[in-house]
Amino acid sequence: MKDQPMALDALPGGDQAVFEALPAELRDCLSRAARVLLIANNPAITAADFQALNLGADDVVVSFNTCIKATLLNEHSVNVFVHGYNAPDAYFFGLPYGPHVQQMFERSGERCFSMLVGCAAPMCPMPRVAMYWDRIPLPPLWHYPVDRPGGKRYVGPSTGFNTLVLFDWLRGEAGYGYQLLTLGFSNEAGKLWGGHAWGYERDWLRQSDIVAIALQPQRWWQKLFRRK
Repeated sequence: MKDQPMALDALPGGDQAVFEALPAELRDCLSRAARVLLIANNPAITAADFQALNLGADDVVVSFNTCIKATLLNEHSVNVFVHGYNAPDAYFFGLPYGPHVQQMFERSGERCFSMLVGCAAPMCPMPRVAMYWDRIPLPPLWHYPVDRPGGKRYVGPSTGFNTLVLFDWLRGEAGYGYQLLTLGFSNEAGKLWGGHAWGYERDWLRQSDIVAIALQPQRWWQKLFRRK
């Protein structure tokens, strides 16, 4: 995979500058970060999972799209909200923000950032917002599977996979020293949409040095009354 050349003119976005797309303020936060934690939209995640991590001011927490666990986020950490583009209907998943995320921007806006992935048309720069075209020119994303058995094509990387690959690349190319972790990426609850190559994404994650945090054990009655 790493040895495959990237034909950067083959897909839109091949000429985009990956590092420079990040706001300068976010780059500074990443240079100080001890950990970068990616939180899946997994209903099985509970407050106990967050408490066990003891997140602090030098940690960067990344949430996605609808950010279903927004009420568990800590405004004292750095928070990055990533939104994938829905091309057929021309909107970004999770925008506009829900009440809790809006409150976090109002209370601690200097520690909150947004990231738009899959932009399909030119957009005006916005403060504290990173914008990436589809597709981000990093090998695991550039060589993402297209065809699958049955003839229907994959739509491309999931929002979470785009972000995982990006933050992993930044450690090597930008020299950041943070530890990269995931929470809830194991699909303990719910159903995965069939448009992404999940097997490819799981294989890449298993072969990486990204730490997958196990969810806290739950009693049987907690599973029945799991909060969304």
